[in-house]
Amino acid sequence: MSDDPDVIRSQARRAARLATEARSAATAVSSNSSVKWRGQGAERYRKKLSDRATEFRDRADDLDHLSRLLYSHARHVEDHEKPIKVVEGIVHTVAPLSRFIP
Repeated sequence: MSDDPDVIRSQARRAARLATEARSAATAVSSNSSVKWRGQGAERYRKKLSDRATEFRDRADDLDHLSRLLYSHARHVEDHEKPIKVVEGIVHTVAPLSRFIP
């Protein structure tokens, strides 16, 4: 896992895009369930399509959850880095002055 919040956010956006694509795939699969033929084969076909569409939607939900977790992680990484950057700023400000102190 990266410690760069921008990289983490990029991965979060990618997970969100994949979720959108999975939902689109679920819609596409579902749209094929309106076959005109009847019988046991047609019913099994419709059931399989319904099952696959449900699986796509479930994976989309998982990807949305992952995206939220990644965004949260990016915020935590930034929050963790803020005090370090403040200290680094102080050190850079104070260190040049220390060469004038005997």
